Amino acid sequence: MQRKHYDIDARKTSMCPVERTLYILRDAWTFMILRDLCSEPKGFNQLKRSVKGISSRMLSEKLKFLEQEDILTRIVSNTRPIRVTYVLTEKGKDLGAIVNSMKEWGEKWSKLESDEINNNAIEKAVN
Repeated sequence: MQRKHYDIDARKTSMCPVERTLYILRDAWTFMILRDLCSEPKGFNQLKRSVKGISSRMLSEKLKFLEQEDILTRIVSNTRPIRVTYVLTEKGKDLGAIVNSMKEWGEKWSKLESDEINNNAIEKAVN
């Protein structure tokens, strides 16, 4: 059975805005990379340490994809040893609002769920 080949560039132009955003923010690794780059530019090893559980290969793939999508820029220094820094572009910085909204939502609901769990534990202990 032969697989169908899809022209992703043609597909991207026909996506609705939400679908296009989801295409870029496709997984948790991408969100974690963006989360870390929103605060400041970082090098590969800094990102590797801060994005818990990601392999070097996966981090490299995600960074290349984000660079191709003009979400970040890869800056190579002329020093020895060579230092590579990843910086969000204007397009990437605009995604910071989504990351911050997710952070706020997570903080709000994590606290509410934690409070509910604590209240249930207290009720069980008292009864």
